[in-house]
Amino acid sequence: MDEVYRLNYQGLTDLELLEQIGNRDRDALATLYERYGRRVFGLAVRILSDSVSSEEVTQDVFMSVWRRGATYTSKKGKFTTWLFSIAHNRTIDELRKRRRDRSRTNDDIDDHLNLESGDVSPADATVAQSEYAKIRAAMENLPDEQKNVVELSYFKGLTQTEIATKTGQPLGTVKTRMRLALKKLRKALSAEIGTQV
Repeated sequence: MDEVYRLNYQGLTDLELLEQIGNRDRDALATLYERYGRRVFGLAVRILSDSVSSEEVTQDVFMSVWRRGATYTSKKGKFTTWLFSIAHNRTIDELRKRRRDRSRTNDDIDDHLNLESGDVSPADATVAQSEYAKIRAAMENLPDEQKNVVELSYFKGLTQTEIATKTGQPLGTVKTRMRLALKKLRKALSAEIGTQV
């Protein structure tokens, strides 16, 4: 009986699952995890290049969904946009923590994006590469100045104030470029990242 009941969750939309999560339904959370866990992990491992930390980030993301799922409304945008925003923010927090711990900044973006580590499985590396390739392809259509602020923020974990200092641009300019870039990326990726709502 439980097996049949569980299978019914697969047919629920993301919003229906969130509603169940709001009722503290663990099976609904498990279904969302099955649906998006590998992609959240892929995003994290692409930035952190560390499967252990990426697993922790993934678990934290879904614990946030468990705690905050009831607060989500469609006015915040697509569920997947909300989910991957949580995932990105948590991953960048981890990246910044590492940077503070190491007391150094690495200026080579490719060092953060190295998937040659032996502790990342080929399947997880493939998921990460696929997600990253979609983002990179969308970024290629951005003007250079917008692409630069996105790379500094999303892949190096710099705040907008730090980007302004590093690039010598006024903070308002950095904010405008970031806003315009994210709007363009969101439009370009809307068909790519998650169609279920």
